[in-house]
Amino acid sequence: MFALKLVSLAEMKAGQTGIVRTINGGQGMVARLQALGLHPGKKITKLNTVFQKGPVVVEINRSRIALGYGRACRIFMEIK
Repeated sequence: MFALKLVSLAEMKAGQTGIVRTINGGQGMVARLQALGLHPGKKITKLNTVFQKGPVVVEINRSRIALGYGRACRIFMEIK
């Protein structure tokens, strides 16, 4: 058996697609992300990072969403 290698959304390269596996945050942050359609099991694509530690732009359900770098560091993905 092998272990899944999880990377944070902030660490992903532009154009990579992955599946959200876990969100390390409080109830408010998790609820806000779920309202945006970002929840465990969801497939998303990272479009780009605006600055080195700036907003991370992702595509979820054909919608583009910008997330702060701090939040992106707490979303862990399984790369496909």
